[in-house]
Amino acid sequence: MIRILTQIDIPQAHDLFRTATEDMISRGIDQWDEVYPALSDIREDLEQGWSFGSFDGPVLTGYVALNESCDPEYTTGNWQHNSGRPLYLHRLAVRPAYQGQGIAGRIISFALEHAAENGYTALRLDAFPPNKTAVAMYEKRGFTRAGYVQFRKGRFVLLEKVL
Repeated sequence: MIRILTQIDIPQAHDLFRTATEDMISRGIDQWDEVYPALSDIREDLEQGWSFGSFDGPVLTGYVALNESCDPEYTTGNWQHNSGRPLYLHRLAVRPAYQGQGIAGRIISFALEHAAENGYTALRLDAFPPNKTAVAMYEKRGFTRAGYVQFRKGRFVLLEKVL
C-alpha cells in the first residue's frame, strides 16, 4: 500500500533514510550523508503534503517526495517536454531490509499514475550515476537522460519521462 505520510510517520521516515544512507555508504555509494536528506527535509515534505510511503503492515518500507519544485540547476537540462507542467520526484528510498522486492518500481509506478491523474505532463528527477542500480531502474521504466547537474556530492544525471 502507498499512501500520503503524516506527522506520525516522521520517526519511521527518518530511520528509513538513516538505514538507507548507511547501506549506500557500505556499498561505496556516497550519495547521502548526515547533511542530506535531513530531518528538516522530511518534515517539510510532510507539512507540504509531498511525501508518500509504501507500507508492509505498519512498517514504512519506501519513501518518495513528489512536488512541483526543483533545484535551479535543473534549468540546464535538455528536457524533451517543455510545455505543460512537470512533476518532480525527490528522495526515493527503500528500507534496506525490503530492497529487491519491487518496492521502488511500485513507487515509481505510483508517481507516474499520480502525475498523470493530476494533469502533469512529465516526471523529472536526478540520480547519482555511481548508484547504477537506481539509474538502470529509471531507464528500464522509460526515463531518458536530459543532461547532468553538479551538486555537493558530485555530478548527477537528469532523467525525464514524458506522460
